[in-house]
Amino acid sequence: MGATASLLVFLFAFFSPKLSLALMVVSMLFSPEIGFGALNSQRSVVVRYDDILLVVIFFSWLARSAIRKDTAFVTNTPVQKPIILYTSLCVLSTMLGVLRGDIRFEVSVFYLMKYVEYFLLYFMTVNVLESKEEIARYLRYAFFVLLAVTVYAYFYYFSSGSGARASAPFEAPLGKPQESEPASLGGYYLLAMGVLLALFAEGGGRQLAYALGTLAFVFPAFLLTFSRASYIGFALMALALVIKTNKRRLALLAMVIVGLGALFATRGLSEKVRERVEMTYSGQYATHDVRFLGIEFRLEESAYIRYASLSEAFTKWLPQHPVLGRGVTGVGLGDTQYTLLIGELGMVGFFSFFWMLYSIYSAAKDVYEDYEEPWIKAVALGLIISLIGLLGQAIGVNTFIIVRIMEPFWFLTAVIMKLYVLRRNPKEIAAEQA
Repeated sequence: MGATASLLVFLFAFFSPKLSLALMVVSMLFSPEIGFGALNSQRSVVVRYDDILLVVIFFSWLARSAIRKDTAFVTNTPVQKPIILYTSLCVLSTMLGVLRGDIRFEVSVFYLMKYVEYFLLYFMTVNVLESKEEIARYLRYAFFVLLAVTVYAYFYYFSSGSGARASAPFEAPLGKPQESEPASLGGYYLLAMGVLLALFAEGGGRQLAYALGTLAFVFPAFLLTFSRASYIGFALMALALVIKTNKRRLALLAMVIVGLGALFATRGLSEKVRERVEMTYSGQYATHDVRFLGIEFRLEESAYIRYASLSEAFTKWLPQHPVLGRGVTGVGLGDTQYTLLIGELGMVGFFSFFWMLYSIYSAAKDVYEDYEEPWIKAVALGLIISLIGLLGQAIGVNTFIIVRIMEPFWFLTAVIMKLYVLRRNPKEIAAEQA
């Protein structure tokens, strides 16, 4: 049955790659998981249906590209070289870790494939999209997915009883909030709200109304994740928006004040958010004494684990393998993205990762400055501030390896890179001038 379904998807993608990409946009958030058991005490093998779907669609796209000679096999983009370098370092570091006996091949290969999978989605999206009109259509699909995800988040929270936190579809069974991963939904919302906030700053008319209405609908669900790292990311993202845009700064400030007023007016929600934040450093749960830069304070268990993880990365993992690290899965989950980078890939991998992100930022900045259409400027600015927000969230979350964050992130990155390429295509410029 699996082979038959894969063959049908392959044929569907071969003859209609654009529709198959639309299917991927939906499956990024609405895809069940298949568990294959634990590989070790910290990591388990989990395959999502869209993992299989993406691989099948990607190979179908490869076959179609090989047969058709009228399109480029791979579109050249600014982020292409950093991606290839980063992926190569992941493979090389992991191979060295396996040869040293530090990690097991059967453990690392699944996660290495997951890292590569995000880039497959990126390359496929860049090559399938052909025009601004198509990009606008796929962004509308993503908008409806956002609405559906938010409806589910409210449903999950209010139907799961006490202790529940808003979660993405198929993230956890109903009634079992302890199994949810709210940070995944929090990171996804950082991406979505980054674009919406940018649309509020750049758009007008109906676009402005859509942005305000959707933000009012989505923001409470974001708060209900009770993800402290996501809250940090949102604060940095909002600050970045104020710095990056010259438009509607007073309106943005007014919107923040109204949003905070609505939050405090909702007594039950505001109390839960406050308690969630304050438990990090005070109360009965803050039992670990920490001294940092001469300042003494207390942290609760979850926050302390992340602090200890970062400390271990610099005092243990980095001195052992400073250049290329221990390889993928060589340091467990890492608990923060920065620990994971330093431990798995060393300083070379750490700097290559940020080179990749800087390439994305630079291209998005160019798109923002080159185009006049408000919605394009909003998407470019949204990616810029969302990237800053995700880097803030990464202090306490492995943000850049989480599927439900990275698939939308790399799809949005591909959209910006396609707009970048179109703007620098002489034919496109001539057509616009005509």
